[in-house]
Amino acid sequence: MVEINGASAELSAEEAEAALCSFAKIIEYPTVSSTAAADGAYKDCAEFIISQLQSIPCLEDIGVLPESPAHSPVVIAKWRGIHEDWPVLILNSHYDVVPAALEDWTVRPFKAIRKDGKVYGRGAQDMKCVCVQYIEAIRKLHCIHPEFRPQRTIHLTFVPDEEVGGGGMLAFLSSTLYNSLPGIALALDEGLASTDDTYSLFYGERLPWWVDVTAHGKTGHGSRFIDETAVEQIIGVSNRALAFRKGQRDLLHGGDHSDHSNCGHAIAAKRQKMLDELKQSGKIALGDVTSLNITTLQAGVQVGDSFAYNCVPPVAKCSLDIRISPHVDPKEISDMIDAWCQECSANPDEGSKVTWQNILGMGPANVKHALTATDSSNPWFQVFESAMLTMGHKIQPQVFPAATDSRFLRELGVKAFGFSPMRNTEIMLHENDEYLEESVFIEGVEVYVGLIHSLASVAVLDDVSRLDTSRYKS
Repeated sequence: MVEINGASAELSAEEAEAALCSFAKIIEYPTVSSTAAADGAYKDCAEFIISQLQSIPCLEDIGVLPESPAHSPVVIAKWRGIHEDWPVLILNSHYDVVPAALEDWTVRPFKAIRKDGKVYGRGAQDMKCVCVQYIEAIRKLHCIHPEFRPQRTIHLTFVPDEEVGGGGMLAFLSSTLYNSLPGIALALDEGLASTDDTYSLFYGERLPWWVDVTAHGKTGHGSRFIDETAVEQIIGVSNRALAFRKGQRDLLHGGDHSDHSNCGHAIAAKRQKMLDELKQSGKIALGDVTSLNITTLQAGVQVGDSFAYNCVPPVAKCSLDIRISPHVDPKEISDMIDAWCQECSANPDEGSKVTWQNILGMGPANVKHALTATDSSNPWFQVFESAMLTMGHKIQPQVFPAATDSRFLRELGVKAFGFSPMRNTEIMLHENDEYLEESVFIEGVEVYVGLIHSLASVAVLDDVSRLDTSRYKS
């Protein structure tokens, strides 16, 4: 265990119990993204977070971000640094959670049941644990060394609506506070548990594309053999999509990778190169492959509340949820879907054809990956890794398999790492009976004590220019 100012960063039994009580308390607020703004749970949880921040003497400017909606408050606090003109550190976490189906849980999801050394509840891993771990780590750090001040200012942000698009982070990025900052040196945000004794560190995310595919074809009576139908064309695209999906799934789970059909030459070559590199590293994670799921299939001639069984529909549709790995250029995915549509279009000149669109749009956030370097070009990674090694911990840089608020920061050029200090832990985010072991939670607090101290103690490492957030302004 690391020592700070000659004192151990290990929490006493009393401190650990107080931290666990705070953790259990925040879980009890039912901050489900779809309902919490309307029923007041967001406001109640924000008030609790503010009360915990106010109990730490070194923090100031504690309250609600003025630009955030009254029903969906962004909570902020500041630990003033010695050099206020230096780019700041951001500790971000979200306090909203996904829904919990009561009938599928064996415990009540918002009662924070503590049993068998575990804390059960929605948000235990995603990510109310980190909300409290930030607070308790700073509390402990101040207790160990009351006179300590960070070299640069640290801003804490606790945001809602991460699970439904990131409205809380967008409010922060369009705020007067953000625009008054001298830049951001590094931001920490959400990570995932690891199932072994190595902590996962996320330096990027897969790019989310939601794709609508529409096929137009000939129609007619169901008793005839109609050619060039919309349904057969959409099935053609769906089969190609599923073949691509199987290839990526096999890549992840160690199946046969020799079949690159329906993948396109560029992607096939990229896949083989990636496979060779990942084999050498010895680890392939979900974020290293491109996932694809068919999420809707639509066809039929509607008659009232039913469908005509004897009519061949002129239009058929499907939708795809695609998460593009940083190992693949998004343009290659675009070209691949173009090729599928061209191959499956029965007679484009006569109107029997397939088209597609990305309903998330094709702006800067949807055509390229934004990554944070994890090599010698990024001194903040070196500080992070060194701090963890000093505490006797190993880290494994990875690509986050889904989307977090970090994507907005990285798009602006901010160095951002996703890190939730949970190891030797079953990944339970969004799962029924979500839980976190009490010992893992306490260890995470202690990890943050050493990590925040290290990050806060280094001198200027790089120059951060003014960041343009005009795209986030309404």
